[in-house]
Parts: sequence; structure tokens; C-alpha cells
Amino acid sequence: MQFTELTIEEFDQFTRTHFSHFTQTKENYLLKVSQGVETHLVGVKDGESVRAACLVTLTPMMKVFKYAYGNRGPVMDYADKQVFDVFFQGLHQFLKPKKVMHVRIDPYEVIKERDHDGEVLEDRDNGHIFDYFKDQGFRHDGFTTGFDPVIQIRWHSVLELRDKDPKTLLDEMDNLRKRNIKKAQKHGLHIRYLELDEIDVFRKFMRDTSEKKAFVDRDDAYYISRKQHFGDNVIIPLVYVNLDEYTASITKDRDALLKNIEKANKDLEKDPMNRKAAKKIDNFGEQLKNIEDKLAEGEALRETHGTELPIASAYYFITPHEVVYLAGGSDNDFRHFAGSYLIQWHMINYALERGIDLYNFYGISGDFTEEAEDYGVIQFKRGFNAKVFEYAGDFTKPVNVPAYRAYQGLKKLRDRIGR
Repeated sequence: MQFTELTIEEFDQFTRTHFSHFTQTKENYLLKVSQGVETHLVGVKDGESVRAACLVTLTPMMKVFKYAYGNRGPVMDYADKQVFDVFFQGLHQFLKPKKVMHVRIDPYEVIKERDHDGEVLEDRDNGHIFDYFKDQGFRHDGFTTGFDPVIQIRWHSVLELRDKDPKTLLDEMDNLRKRNIKKAQKHGLHIRYLELDEIDVFRKFMRDTSEKKAFVDRDDAYYISRKQHFGDNVIIPLVYVNLDEYTASITKDRDALLKNIEKANKDLEKDPMNRKAAKKIDNFGEQLKNIEDKLAEGEALRETHGTELPIASAYYFITPHEVVYLAGGSDNDFRHFAGSYLIQWHMINYALERGIDLYNFYGISGDFTEEAEDYGVIQFKRGFNAKVFEYAGDFTKPVNVPAYRAYQGLKKLRDRIGR
């Protein structure tokens, strides 16, 4: 068993057949290379059999040194200490002559499953990971919460799909999710996938949403470059309202309601003391006003937007292991059409149809209080009956110890004087 560099074919085959993050893929390797990032595919082989694989990037720092990062890697069986030791001992020796100051690893390893109140549902019983990293000279960077522009989020909201079907999944959602999905399906909402030359449509929704919710979005280059290199493994669904179908659906609802009103009026004529009929008429009147408002809105929108009204879009990474909802945005003026719910339901079914076991709603803060900055997002994801995966976090190891100590000392000094 030995540490070695891997061919693209070896790396691709291993990561496609062993659970891995979308950053540990052939497509991401080709992207990094195209961007001029020094990138290596390394791993462990036992004869001709690959036992571990990792995409590692080297980034210049302080003009002379480099920083190594294995983003959500390595891909391996973390219970196999022999493979673990061979990989990290070999990685250290591999990085040393490349003027690497330190290496950071954030393995894609779940340590606990929780509900969206933060209560532990299952402990994966893999605390040995921390001991293994410590034995190899790594420091754990802490059990972090919140969002960071550099550090990968340590908490994901995930819906497990194995042995599930659409009916079961829908039944397990809360009433708001069920109601909005059914409403979107009924009232003329459709989905199509945006191509690369249409990405501005998605970006507009993201800009509007980030401004309203005050979060920092990735730049245009991030989304464009990933779509270019991941191809069909990046999907950008757009949901739009067919306003002709919407108006027809609402008209049908109105006609059905008018029949109910007519029947209730006849009941009341027969028995003027029929309180039940009188109450029905009052309720039907409110419903009718609501429907007429919707009809008026639909007709006005058709006048200004034509037949199709885009209302929301999202950005997904697809791997053999999971469908990842990276980001999404919607037009706040048209939120009542429930377009974002239809996108989620469509992509959940996309995963089911392809036998993909996980639907990953992606990052949450790990703060489960009502004061959390993403409290609304957490409630949205909770409603789909997702659970929370808590990951191990980041591990850092000096490769050039004297240089790393000097760097840390300089960093502390700069923090102290505020520069």
C-alpha cells in the first residue's frame, strides 16, 4: 500500500463509486487547472486498487510559500487507520518539497445527525477521526457554527431518499410544504433548465434575493465557470408561470365556487334560519373576492409580461451520491405563486428517478435558536422533513513548522494592532 499521484481516470472512477463531495470530482479538477490553480490528484493504492483519493490545491501565500487545501477530502474509509496513516504520511512528504507552509483538510464526514432543533438523532460513533488526525500532527479548528467566507459550512440540511417514493416524501412534509407544492402544480407553474447563455436570468433572482435578505452571494464568475466545466452535472432550473393556464385554473376554481354559492343561497331561501348556510355564504364571499383578485392579477400580468412569467431559479450540483441545492432566488413580488417549492419538489423527484440517495439542501448555520441569522431558512428546510448532518470540521497541520510559527505570530500581531 502506497501514497501516489492518481491519473484523472483513477480519480474519477474512485470518487464516482465512493461517497464524495462535488469539489472532489474530475470536473472540479479540470476547472481548477483551467483557472491556473496548482492542483494535484493524490491518493493511496494497494497494488492496482485505489483506496483513497483527494484533489489538493496549492495557493501562493507570502510570496514564497504555499497553502495546501483538500476541499472536502480525502475520499476514503475513515475507519481504516492503515489507509488513513499511509495517506497523511504520504501527503506530508509530497507537500514538503513544494514549499507548502501548512495544509488544511475538512473531511466530508458526518459525526452526528440532528433534527432542526439541534437535538441529536444519531451519533455516527466515529470520534476516532479526531484521534487519527491528532496522531498525524493535525490540530482540530473547533466545532464552529455560523457562516464564513473561507471555511466550509459545518452543517447541512439533508433529506434521505433511499427506499422512499414521491407519495411517502410528500406525506412526511409539513402542511405548508404540501399545500404550496400542490398549489404550484395546479396553477400553471412549469420548470425548464437554463443554459449557460441564460445564466443572467438566475443571477438576477440571486441579486434580488441577496439584497433583500442581506447575505453575500458568490460572484458571476463562480456560477459561470462551474456550469462551463460541470456541464450537465450543474442544473439551473427556472420556474415560470404560464399565465394562460393560471387564469384558466383560477377561472375553474371561480366557477366551482359560484355553484357552491348558488346552492348555499337556495338552502338559505328554503330555511332563512339556516345558520350553517348563512355562514357558508359569508365564507364563500371571502373566497370569491380572493379568486377575483387573483384573476385580475393574472390578467394584468399577462398584459405586461406576455404568456410566461419567470418567478424563481436555483443552482444545483449533481453527483452519483447526492443532488446539492447550492443556491436559489426568487422575485419577492411573486412569492405567493410558491415557485421555490415547486423547484425543490421537482429536483427531489429528479434525484428519486435517478436512484440518488441524498437530497442536500446544503448549508445552515448550526444555530437552532430563533435569533439565528438563517432562522427562516432553517424552518423552510425543516418543513420538507429533512435532518441535519453535522460534519467533523477543519483540521490544520504545519508542513514547514518554523515558517508556520512565524506566520501565526505575525498574524496575531496584525490582529492585535488591527491591520
